[in-house]
Amino acid sequence: MNNNEFIELFEKNYEKVKSHLGWSVDKRVAVMIASSYSSKGKSFNEQTFNEVIQAIKQQTKWYHTLRVSGNLQYCIAMMLDGKGDTNSLVNELLVNEELLKSVKFTRTQYSYIAALFLPNDEANKKTIAENAQKLYKTIRKHHPFLTSYEDVPFAVLLSSEVDDSEKRAAIMNRYYKELRENNFYMGNELQWLSQILTFYGTEYVEQLVPYVIEIRKQLNDNGIKIKHIHYPILGFLAIAGTNTAQINEISNLFKELSKLKLLRWYKDIILSIAVQKYLCDLVNVNESLEMSIVTSFEMLLQAEQAMMISVTMAAVVASSSSSSS
Repeated sequence: MNNNEFIELFEKNYEKVKSHLGWSVDKRVAVMIASSYSSKGKSFNEQTFNEVIQAIKQQTKWYHTLRVSGNLQYCIAMMLDGKGDTNSLVNELLVNEELLKSVKFTRTQYSYIAALFLPNDEANKKTIAENAQKLYKTIRKHHPFLTSYEDVPFAVLLSSEVDDSEKRAAIMNRYYKELRENNFYMGNELQWLSQILTFYGTEYVEQLVPYVIEIRKQLNDNGIKIKHIHYPILGFLAIAGTNTAQINEISNLFKELSKLKLLRWYKDIILSIAVQKYLCDLVNVNESLEMSIVTSFEMLLQAEQAMMISVTMAAVVASSSSSSS
């Protein structure tokens, strides 16, 4: 799918999402949903999307977290749409979230996002949830003021049946400090970037920080001003092995998206949309890739989507808080 085809599909999907959800959805969420479907080359399907919404309503009470937050409900529907039997998927989500609560994660909108990333393997699911809690606590020891509910999805996504929380958190902290020394500003976004850099394992990779710095430079050279909110995106591009030619492709799509009227007030998320399309292309463009590589990239897409949802939901909450004060 070339850039023009992607942009045309994105605009159509956005209009469908906005029409279907109406005033009840924050525009940033509508943009994110449209981007997610478009990056996969899919048209937004009101019927299948609504089936997930109805399953959530049937399996939860009116005061449930998924019912109270419409924006969260729509994000969950986006993630589950088209992935199997709707009722079973929603039930598994609720069971997974209860499991996270049982290992002492606080119930928030982020615990439901995290619940999406527990594996189907029942034998290892509780172990991974317990290790995620250990990783979350260990990350918090390094950065007590930065670590909060937004980090829970990544704690789950980065955990496995092997407890390597101490080592992974130490490597995260090392990346964080090295990036700080290279003019990256401290904050949640830098912490997320440091977490992403451990995606493929807990061994320190000396080339990663210089690689991230070079990607930032190339994007800046292409006229894309990198802000705090973009730090995690640099991490995704680094672990995906992005080269100069691909950076140029992303930059070209970024410039085309920047012309869209519907994104006029949401310039900060345009790079996310361009990168999401690029990552999906990496998975889909070469069917001859080994299954292990394809699986890794699919996990990378999940990670990117978890981050995009978390950042979007955090922005919505912050916007709501400021408007009510």
